[in-house]
Formats: sequence, structure tokens, C-alpha cells
Amino acid sequence: MGSVIPMTTSFGNDILPMFRPGDIACMAPKGVRLGDADWMSDPAGNDDFADHANARRVFAALSSGFMPPGHRWSQDSLDLYASWMGDGFQP
Repeated sequence: MGSVIPMTTSFGNDILPMFRPGDIACMAPKGVRLGDADWMSDPAGNDDFADHANARRVFAALSSGFMPPGHRWSQDSLDLYASWMGDGFQP
């Protein structure tokens, strides 16, 4: 019997496709680089989050419905994003 390889959620395969081009363009002038795996996976913290502040700040905005404007993410999409964080913020 073969071993089961666990599926890991990645930014490029799973998270990036959920952001619309307009979402990425809207947030870029604010310094939020939604389309950049390195920025989204950055392990650095800030005053609000001990680690991975960029990804966690985006998740907080998505979860609250603050972003994206006019298109609230479904619970399944939010759960997938949470899985990505739980899987270690893989690019």
C-alpha cells in the first residue's frame, strides 16, 4: 500500500486565484501586495500580529468584510485562506 501524501495549501495554487485583478490593483497603492507570494508569506510580525503580519492583516480584512469591496469572500474561501496559514504560509 502506498503512503498518502498530505495536500498542503499554497499561496500560488490556492490563494492567489481567489483575488481578482481589480482587488490586487486596488490594494497595491496602499502597499498591500496581494499578488506577491513573498510579501504575503513574509514571516515578519508587527504591533498587531506576532508573525506573518501581512497575511494576517489581509485575513482580518477579508474576515470582517472590509475587503474586497462589493464582493465578500465565502466562508469556504476564508476557510481555505485559514488552511493556508495553518499549513505554514507556503508560497
